[in-house]
Amino acid sequence: MFGTVVNAFSILLGSIVGIVFHKRINQDIAHSLFKVLGLTVIYLGIAGLVKVENSMVIILSMALGTLIGEVINIEKKLELLTEKIETIVNRYYSGKIKDGLLTASLLFCIGSMAIIGTIESTLSGNHNTLYMKSILDGITSVIFASSMGVGVLFSAFSVLLYQGSISLLATFIRPLVIAVPETIPMISGVGSLMIMGLGINMVFNLKLKISNMLPAILVPILYAVGLLVWKTVITL
Repeated sequence: MFGTVVNAFSILLGSIVGIVFHKRINQDIAHSLFKVLGLTVIYLGIAGLVKVENSMVIILSMALGTLIGEVINIEKKLELLTEKIETIVNRYYSGKIKDGLLTASLLFCIGSMAIIGTIESTLSGNHNTLYMKSILDGITSVIFASSMGVGVLFSAFSVLLYQGSISLLATFIRPLVIAVPETIPMISGVGSLMIMGLGINMVFNLKLKISNMLPAILVPILYAVGLLVWKTVITL
């Protein structure tokens, strides 16, 4: 969890800097940098997908995961939650936080670095990937907070919750990862495709419901479990 705590702290610090100095940051420049960051996010998504070998699992995961997410309507539930948080915060701060919280939370949480870095940190004690992610997230949060407000700051708690959950999950799936090594690359591939979609939203101002795609991350785990069971049956 240490790497995750460092990551969340970097987002808090970057957001505070962005909020405090937002009047000194030219908003035209901030807007341009926001679009450039969107292009960078698309690049990171593509780079993650290039490493994927089992593309059929990625396609199946996205289809099933999005179907589940649409039925549950995760996007709407998250919007309602952020609106409640916004109502509470508005007692002390006047401004919108929903867009900043949702956009920053998705960007900081669903990338392959968040998934792989947290698993590495939990299973091997290697925090280097999360340290690199912390630097990137800290810089990004400065730009985001300067243009999207205090909602970006709250995304630090989303990172704590999300990566903390992955850390807990990694402890339980350790035997599965050892038995089926392709589990992590498949999860990373799904995350890369979603982060690419988020970048497209940022650059082209589209409304792809990335939140409703989140269950897709769990499908590779179910696939790996099924594959392990199949291998066990075959060897009997």
